Amino acid sequence: MLDEVDPSEGTQPPEDWDTHAHQDDEDVWEGVETSAAPGKSSFEAAPAKGRSINGFSVGPAKRIGVKTYRVPGTNVSLSVRAIIAPLLIGFAKEFHQKVEKLRKGWCWGHANRNIRGSKRPSFHAAGIAIDLNAPKHPLGRANTFSVAQRKTINALCKKYGLRWGGNYRRRKDDMHFEVILPRAKAVALAKRIQKGGAR
Repeated sequence: MLDEVDPSEGTQPPEDWDTHAHQDDEDVWEGVETSAAPGKSSFEAAPAKGRSINGFSVGPAKRIGVKTYRVPGTNVSLSVRAIIAPLLIGFAKEFHQKVEKLRKGWCWGHANRNIRGSKRPSFHAAGIAIDLNAPKHPLGRANTFSVAQRKTINALCKKYGLRWGGNYRRRKDDMHFEVILPRAKAVALAKRIQKGGAR
């Protein structure tokens, strides 16, 4: 069971935080379904309330169903989209157990922001991404994890249907993990994980 806590327990990223989509790098958006206004083909043309990433709408926490959960076995709380919370919270729990201990104040989830310098929203704006131990794994620095840790991270990402920013081909983002599955598949996997089933 997920342990929901007061939203105030979730840590917000700092104001100068880069929202991880790295402008419009092709590798970040490869295979991602994005919404647009009728007859248009870009986020820039889509009304803010109608934008989505892989079928997940973006916006303020209450409007899109974001809740805050304690990561089991830690004092860290993450604000994520409730309908797929078992994926992100389950991943964070195993990351803490098998990769490295999570530090309070260094981890965050939902943030209703566009990518800096762009009209595209971040995956965080949809509540489908988390950053773990961010100061230890800063944006743009590659190989901040050991070979063994990288192997474990990739196995966990496969289990939970996530994509790791450490695998971006261009600017690496080792702190960053995002739900990359289309909405229906992500929700189905979250239900299986919640019931204790494997992918």
